[in-house]
Amino acid sequence: MMRLVTKGLFLAAFCVASLFPVARAEETQYITDWAELLPKGLYDFFPEDMTTAMWVDPTFQQKVAEAERKTRPDVHNRPTLLPGYMVPLVYDGDDVSEFLLVPSAGQCIHVPPPPVNQTIFVALAKPTRIRTYGEPVIVEGRLLTVLGQTDYAETGYRIEASEVQDFNFDVWDKIIDQHGMQEK
Repeated sequence: MMRLVTKGLFLAAFCVASLFPVARAEETQYITDWAELLPKGLYDFFPEDMTTAMWVDPTFQQKVAEAERKTRPDVHNRPTLLPGYMVPLVYDGDDVSEFLLVPSAGQCIHVPPPPVNQTIFVALAKPTRIRTYGEPVIVEGRLLTVLGQTDYAETGYRIEASEVQDFNFDVWDKIIDQHGMQEK
């Protein structure tokens, strides 16, 4: 009789538990696009009918400068796969251990430098081959929302990189597939 009651209670508990969805481990959300580093509504103050006079207005330029410094604290410590271009900072011969990652080729070889929220300091535990300003790379690692300053530019983020690869679309697609992601 006791066995029957125990089995009945177990069955009842199982049935009640099956009514509630099983908590799944949250899917890993990789940062894979530079736009994901920009806070929502960042440039909402831009009028639709922008004129040259508005653009060169010092007050408007101050608003632009302030917007370009805003980062997204909510992406701190997120895994990241980000394509971009290398601006070497610390190197020995052809090996680089620290560099800036920027979204467009040649962005840090002119003045002014790219926006803070589009400039990432990358630190490598193991140096990688230096790339020229025209050779895109893919950086994989942890994204940290940390303001920094280098001789070339101020940075809004840092990646503790686990890997740096040469970029091409076949490699990019393979990496996206390996991580079970879909392109955004």
